[in-house]
Amino acid sequence: MFSVIIPLYNKELTVATTIASVLNQSFKDFEVIIMNDGSTDKSLAIASSFKDNRIQVYSQQNLGVSQARNNAVRKASRSYLAFLDADDIWDPGYLWQMRKLIRKYKEYAVFTCAYRAITQNRTSIKCDGLPEGIIGDFFEERTRNPIMRTSAIVLHRSVLDKVGGFPIGMVGGEDDYTWAKIAINYKIVFTPKVMVTYDNRNSTFNQRRGKPDSCRESWLDLYEGGNYYRNEFIALKALSAGIRYAYGSPQRQSHKIEKDTKYTTLYRQKWRQLYILNRLPNFMIPLLRQMLPIYKNTKSRLARAGKTIAQKTILQLA
Repeated sequence: MFSVIIPLYNKELTVATTIASVLNQSFKDFEVIIMNDGSTDKSLAIASSFKDNRIQVYSQQNLGVSQARNNAVRKASRSYLAFLDADDIWDPGYLWQMRKLIRKYKEYAVFTCAYRAITQNRTSIKCDGLPEGIIGDFFEERTRNPIMRTSAIVLHRSVLDKVGGFPIGMVGGEDDYTWAKIAINYKIVFTPKVMVTYDNRNSTFNQRRGKPDSCRESWLDLYEGGNYYRNEFIALKALSAGIRYAYGSPQRQSHKIEKDTKYTTLYRQKWRQLYILNRLPNFMIPLLRQMLPIYKNTKSRLARAGKTIAQKTILQLA
């Protein structure tokens, strides 16, 4: 019934636990497609060490997570795709509960659930306050709750065929871009059962600062006049990309995003961050990029000590 899609790049510390969480599922009708994206650590060897005929391991040169997911989907043979990142974990009843949801809401094709999020400082539950059922307006709900985490999504494979897969060359937010395209075309079924653990401790966000996208897709392509919440969500994601661009050189694209998202009302603070970054002298950008990881590592101590003027300044630029 399910094809489990796992892109893999340098996750030697977590991939074994991730795979084990799939094999420990109470519902057993699945295959596992692991696409190694040119890992340089022991990830491939660890994934290949599992002796289960439901697991298929493939490798590609390092082409990025979108290409890895797209290539894994092409290898998949089941009707439903279940996505799982190589540092996240499913509870044993995840696939069983998603199967129940599929049977209960037979007319729908996209399903998601609440999840735990682990950061360096704490574990929190996301989206558990929402009732089970059809999400009315995905984009409105997304301004309140971070619904549709990649490792908590199951969909019929025809859905991904329709929206064209994941955008090749989008450095960050490629999964959210795909889910947004899906939300434009499909209603989404949600369950508040918490069945997934999302581990954000190994985030590569800092490593992506300054890196441009090479894809043909843009967040502003999804803009629709008069659609307030959809456009606000697009502004949020476009601004995140713009801030990433602003840490690189040249900054032409970040200036364009600043101009194109000036309409936002919900994310004015983020827009101002981009505005400030776009006007910093070029010599300050490399220095700021060096300072931010240091700030991130000491953020919790700064928070406990109280916000100083210097801290607030860094927060505006982070």
